[in-house]
Amino acid sequence: MNWKTKVILIFGILLVIGIISIFELGYICILEEKPTNYDLKYNFNKGDYFVYEIVYSTEIPKTTLRAPIHIETVVSYISEDNISMNVTSTSTADVNKTKSYNMTLTTHGKIIRSDFNGQIIPEIQLELPNMLFYPKNGIQKDESWSASFAKEENSTSEGMPGRYEVSGTKRYTCLGSKTVSVKAGKFDCVGIKCDANFTLNEAIETANGTVFTTTTSETSGENWVDLRGGFLVKSTYDVNKIIKMDLSEVYKKTGFGGFYRETPINYQTVSELLERRKV
Repeated sequence: MNWKTKVILIFGILLVIGIISIFELGYICILEEKPTNYDLKYNFNKGDYFVYEIVYSTEIPKTTLRAPIHIETVVSYISEDNISMNVTSTSTADVNKTKSYNMTLTTHGKIIRSDFNGQIIPEIQLELPNMLFYPKNGIQKDESWSASFAKEENSTSEGMPGRYEVSGTKRYTCLGSKTVSVKAGKFDCVGIKCDANFTLNEAIETANGTVFTTTTSETSGENWVDLRGGFLVKSTYDVNKIIKMDLSEVYKKTGFGGFYRETPINYQTVSELLERRKV
């Protein structure tokens, strides 16, 4: 075998080895980059008990206002697709004012029934625990989905009857997984980013006339939910609202042609799981 043949043979062997290495590297990369599918849903049992603390805070000159709320949730009924819960909300900043209500939602988070009676509008209060909407086919990191809502109902505000209509959109994005530690313990979680906007129109009947209010809101936050149970472990939201009040009917007897007030409100909410008992 002459030297030219040897060179060609060596070159051929190196070429084959290089091609094999490229294919092996590509195969390894495919294995490493295979996306993880998170099949999230509310995997609860009757009697499951959750305790949360929600802290509302807003910055004003020289001080920070904090308004904590204590929420207890008990799962009262389970069917194949639906979950019913009893919720008690106590505001420690408002002389321990307590509100109780029941709600039923699907295992993927769509609200079926509720008896909030206008005290709470869960579609727009994203800080409330276990209100996220999960796709039925599972999700992967960086995948996005959305949910729109629109409804109108009678309501009661400080004992005064009224009616409201609300509409908006929630846009979700999967952030991937990580371990999150809170007061209730350590949990393997999936992150869900939520950007939402809504418009709320209210009409409240007072003794002096009807007060019309329009609230617009832009909200952005992150939720970390338990990988297996789907329940909220921790969330943080930044909320920007503008409240416009039309008091013209109330003040018309005083001779005002129109009386309006516009108030911007910006605050942050942090929800954290304090305790969880599973039957």
